[in-house]
Amino acid sequence: MKPVFDPTQYKITTKANWNTVASEYHYNWADKKIGPFRSTTEITKTANIKPDDKILDVACGTGVVSKEISQVLGPNGLLVGIDLSRAALNIARGSIAFENSMFLEMDAENIGLNFKFDKVTCQYGLMFFPDTQKVLISIKNILNHKGMLVVAVHGLAEDVPYFSTIMKPILEHVPDIRPDGTPTVHRFGNPKDLESELKKAGFESVSVTRHDFAYKPGTFDEYWNDYMHSTANSIRSKLESHGSDVMSKIKQDARKNAVRYEKDGNITFPWTVLVASGINH
Repeated sequence: MKPVFDPTQYKITTKANWNTVASEYHYNWADKKIGPFRSTTEITKTANIKPDDKILDVACGTGVVSKEISQVLGPNGLLVGIDLSRAALNIARGSIAFENSMFLEMDAENIGLNFKFDKVTCQYGLMFFPDTQKVLISIKNILNHKGMLVVAVHGLAEDVPYFSTIMKPILEHVPDIRPDGTPTVHRFGNPKDLESELKKAGFESVSVTRHDFAYKPGTFDEYWNDYMHSTANSIRSKLESHGSDVMSKIKQDARKNAVRYEKDGNITFPWTVLVASGINH
């Protein structure tokens, strides 16, 4: 029998995982603006940041979106970043020179801020919140009238093979790797699902744009090692507990899946990102 999804345990695991991988994630991926992190520019462009704006960056992680926003804000602007991971927040604090900025350890489902913002951004966080409506309604409550929310999420499994090339064999060989109901990376990969989630929370003038990027993780072995130490870090010990035979079968199947993206021994994955915006009327 599959384990039952427990949102509290999920958040504890998520927090511990991000405290472990934050540094690698930041310096190998996010800060380089490669692959899906080219969407950082799309978020700030969509948000149309003004120098005096008061901005909240939800699930700000290591602060890549915050950093770009801070470069537009002037002395009357304000930037607040919130995240569950202390390690990620420490990286954000260290990489942002903007004086009117603060980074707070906070759960997006329980935003404890009594303040009105002009814009709220959220890159690659929405699909992982157990109760997205709770998060979106909280955001709506702290947005000014005509304030704007801008979120970025990953596309569907077939449009983001970086995840599915390895995750598909994992789910085939270890079907109980995660409890039913666990949020997945592709949860809002369908533009219609993303649009309806924002509308359900009361956002208006909702718009979703699709952006297609490419990511080059190197050889298959480099990709496999990177995936196991970052993306699959929180489930790796459970996977390895199934023994080396199961691990080698997963790797074998993933290698077969990766062939179509390989050229001259190196992989190039397509990577679809959806950027959605909505207005608080």
